Amino acid sequence: MEQATGSPWLEGNDLVTLPNGEAFFPAMLREVQSARKSITLETFAFVEAPVTRSFSRALAERARAGVAVKLILDAVGSAKAGEENLRLMRKAGVDLRFYHPLNLLRPKDSNNRTHRKILVVDGRVAFTGGAGFAHAWRGNAGSRGEWRDTQYEIRGPAVRFVQEAFCENWFEVTGESLRGDPYFPSLAPVGAKTVQVVADDPWDHEAPIAQGYIAAINGARRSLVLQQSYFVPNRTMRELLLRAAVRGVRVEVIVPDEGIDSKPTRQASQNHWKELLEAGVRIYQYERSMMHGKLLVADERLAIVGSANFDDRSFFINDEINLHVDSVDFSREQLEMFAHDRALCREITLDNLSAVLEPWYKRFFAGLIASQL
Repeated sequence: MEQATGSPWLEGNDLVTLPNGEAFFPAMLREVQSARKSITLETFAFVEAPVTRSFSRALAERARAGVAVKLILDAVGSAKAGEENLRLMRKAGVDLRFYHPLNLLRPKDSNNRTHRKILVVDGRVAFTGGAGFAHAWRGNAGSRGEWRDTQYEIRGPAVRFVQEAFCENWFEVTGESLRGDPYFPSLAPVGAKTVQVVADDPWDHEAPIAQGYIAAINGARRSLVLQQSYFVPNRTMRELLLRAAVRGVRVEVIVPDEGIDSKPTRQASQNHWKELLEAGVRIYQYERSMMHGKLLVADERLAIVGSANFDDRSFFINDEINLHVDSVDFSREQLEMFAHDRALCREITLDNLSAVLEPWYKRFFAGLIASQL
């Protein structure tokens, strides 16, 4: 894994799994409100909503109290952040920057979005996962309007590397290098979990996040479970999953149902379901709400969580961040969460596949743009 990703394994970390907004928003807001030195926040979606206003007010209050608050919002994903929220934070002293505003003269930059989900407080506690800030992430995935997602709270030496990922993009958008104790305090071991922090962007031609998935799938000998909101495996990833199934690995995948927020993504994904099912891969569609999680667990030991989807946009176009966790206990916790979600799914089989497939022409045209979804 170190060779594949270029990231070191870090011992002595503690991770807390926070399923759904009713768990992760209070935990994140509590840490923001307790900040004494610095807050760094980077996200794709910061959209006007009650929860977004709560965080805007908390960030503004901390900035007025003298905390260094640095905020990176993706210019596309956060286009509807709300002028009142932006004005409040800027007036209070929050240093707020938009990542890659659309520019017709720089199409490659405009296509590159930051999809990272990073919150670091005082350089000592970090959060990452799949969630942004919008009304859809509220609640406990109890209805169609409440998305199913997970964030993770991190303490220990791995926090430094999450902070480094933020600082890379902060330097890109401002030219300012963030250093010193407010951002990088000394971090003692606080737990028993071994973690890799893998950050990726399109300028890194080694594609470390994709390489991490490849290493995990290739290394699996007993089981692979994936929970992916945008599951559009390219040819390489499909071949690896097929080989895993053929060599006897139990492969299970949870995907969203027809309520997905990106219809072309589901249509492109469906182009490959028959092939996967025929090889023995088991596919389930989550039917309670929009499933937005990102999870892979290999052999009940290695877990991969974070912001990256299982598609070419996350592998090669967007900026992303994942955590690799080598821990039987942590993996068991993720598998229990997976089993709970699977119980709310409909299994897709060769017998019922035709009933759930989108029309062929929609799948055909979605396939043409699969690398951009």
